[in-house]
Amino acid sequence: MKSIWLPLGRLVAAAFLASGANAYAHEAISAPTPEGGLGWQVLASSEVIPWQDEGTGREHIRPGFSPEVLALRDKPVTLAGFMMPLAEGEEGRRHFLLFASAPDCLFHMSVGPTQFVEVRTDRPVEPTERALVLRGTMRLVDENKGGVFYRIDHGQLVSVL
Repeated sequence: MKSIWLPLGRLVAAAFLASGANAYAHEAISAPTPEGGLGWQVLASSEVIPWQDEGTGREHIRPGFSPEVLALRDKPVTLAGFMMPLAEGEEGRRHFLLFASAPDCLFHMSVGPTQFVEVRTDRPVEPTERALVLRGTMRLVDENKGGVFYRIDHGQLVSVL
């Protein structure tokens, strides 16, 4: 599956660099913070650091994780967000993006990498336009050339809002 993420990471990084750090897909339709759960404002507290590869001249982004986010590394978290499957069928119901705000579509995304999380679940999750509450293990992606900063592994659906 790594082959999916390199192009997706580049797409998200390019969209982020073109649109600016504080853009949102739909500010009016944001996921609430689950009771006792993680709020998107914590994930948004990380810095997005643009940099240019001197050898190729290509622009990239890398994470500058805030202390609050660093404290979440490999810890269980509960997070609410909006699902965007990455594939059709069962694979897309087990591997998807979770957004802070309801996404418009992949080609009109204007969110930065602090506003979505890549999720892998143990069981398929039925796609819905409503916000989902998921529980899983938070992984921080320490890569210099990517657009994905956060992953949740072993995700489990808690509820649909």
